Amino acid sequence: MRNLLKRGLSATALVRALAKVPAVNGPAAKVVVLMYHDLRADDDFPNWLRVPVSVFDRQLAWLGRVGRFIGPADLERRHELQPGVLHFLLTFDDGYVNNLTLARPLLAKHRAPALFFVSTGPMQSQEPFWSDVVVTAVQGAGLAELDLQEWGLGSFRFRTGDPAARWEDVQALLVALKARGNEDDPVVAGVLEHLRQRHAGVLERHLPRFRPLRPEEVTALAADPWCSVGSHSHRHALLPLLGDAELQDNLARSRRVLEGLVGGEVRGLAYPNGDWDERVEAAAAAAGYRRGFTIRPGLVTDACPPLRTPRMGVAGVGPEWILGYRLVRLLAERGS
Repeated sequence: MRNLLKRGLSATALVRALAKVPAVNGPAAKVVVLMYHDLRADDDFPNWLRVPVSVFDRQLAWLGRVGRFIGPADLERRHELQPGVLHFLLTFDDGYVNNLTLARPLLAKHRAPALFFVSTGPMQSQEPFWSDVVVTAVQGAGLAELDLQEWGLGSFRFRTGDPAARWEDVQALLVALKARGNEDDPVVAGVLEHLRQRHAGVLERHLPRFRPLRPEEVTALAADPWCSVGSHSHRHALLPLLGDAELQDNLARSRRVLEGLVGGEVRGLAYPNGDWDERVEAAAAAAGYRRGFTIRPGLVTDACPPLRTPRMGVAGVGPEWILGYRLVRLLAERGS
């Protein structure tokens, strides 16, 4: 299948054909939730989470040809959607300023609704996400190696030449840090302070492009007819690692703050890093969320509990044909 797409055969016909195959579970109309994070200028340094703006433009055009875009409310009325047609819900995690400046104009151009999950702590403090400190130091400084033996993490090497291969190396660093815990973990905090001191100039130059949305910008985003706002928790912490009281506060506070900004109910939650368990799911329900979004790929069907809604991530590195390839695989393996 991959070779077919690489040889130039369009995935359009394959996706359309697979969308018409009746689903085993749920309505005949198939729904895929796509997970983005943010966008970047085409000449900015690569990041898996940041899709180049021209690529996003082309992706929206292609998605509009192979299926139809839907809004968050349409998930609750999937049985009313047209059978035999693939439907896409676009989502964005974290709440970056370029959701407003880069993504919003393209959503309007392609008439594509999107749901933006905002982490309210970074929004209020305007502190960068700690993962952005790490990635920006490595990519902005063009590091070939990062020695973290002082913190018991060993040494990390980053390949050059192939952006996708280099990102695998960056991702290994992020996984090692996340395995330690949240940003208040002594090891994670020590590494972050080391990077802030060692690469202060690089961070000062690049991080403002990747800052969180400000409160008034969240209000402006929610006022746009193509945009809706959901929660990404308050601290953007790994939720299963939090105690009960802090977990509940993170979920309830974020929803309360966002509802004050958007002037309406906030019922959707994307779990930071996709990490959740039954305790987190119960806390989300208790905080008033009706739908929780994971990072596990799959189709949205009646068999999916609302607080475990699957999503397929869209990468900012790698060949452009990979989106079509992954959709074909998803539909072929799980859609019939």
